[in-house]
Amino acid sequence: MPISSLKPFKLSKRLKSLPQSFYERDTTQVARDLLGKVLVVRSAPRYALDDPRAQVTAARIVETEAYHGTDPASHCAKGETPRCAIMFGKPGVAYVYFIYGMYEMLNFVTERKGYPGAVLIRAVEPLHGNALMQKRRVLLAGSQWTNGPGRLCQALGIELIHNGQSLKGPELFVVEQGFEPEQVSVSPRVGISKGTEQYWRFFITGNRFVGKSPLNKLAKPLLESRLTRSVKSAKPGRSVSAA
Repeated sequence: MPISSLKPFKLSKRLKSLPQSFYERDTTQVARDLLGKVLVVRSAPRYALDDPRAQVTAARIVETEAYHGTDPASHCAKGETPRCAIMFGKPGVAYVYFIYGMYEMLNFVTERKGYPGAVLIRAVEPLHGNALMQKRRVLLAGSQWTNGPGRLCQALGIELIHNGQSLKGPELFVVEQGFEPEQVSVSPRVGISKGTEQYWRFFITGNRFVGKSPLNKLAKPLLESRLTRSVKSAKPGRSVSAA
């Protein structure tokens, strides 16, 4: 589908953001349930959301990864540090960090306060503010604006100043628009050397904005009933295998 033919996202002065309780759950379940939700970024929060000067972009979340406190691939695997302290705090806030000296990475803090967990947002599908995204991702095709965690941060204007900000505004919002993926796939996570046996990368099957990782060849359809049973039987604060 050409990016120009995507259905416009309708902005409202009063966006209904997801409640904190949505994030205060098992990290793998949150990672799955974020697929299809819409991330809205207002770069100029002094203006109303429907004011063009607000520089609003919006995109549907299509790929995520789950990380939690006992996970060897997590920033918190060795305990609380100044870098990952935010993951031990209240859920429902952004965790933004800088890698390779050039890319921001956007995560959503999960789990109950005191137990670290976060979901990395790996890819999104543009819905609103395409001209602004194109300006920020100049010379790249539309499908490459947001098909990676660093790319989406650049396209949406996510920066280190967003670290710790609420996902209920005034700059970052995550909203429900009634979209439910027809099929979800899971695979090992990208770019890690530990915890590679866990299928904690979730993505909307067939979505063209999902990252083109070699790990896509290992992807399996998500068995929703198995994920639900695993979460219900897990101890509080523990993440579970999704596939």
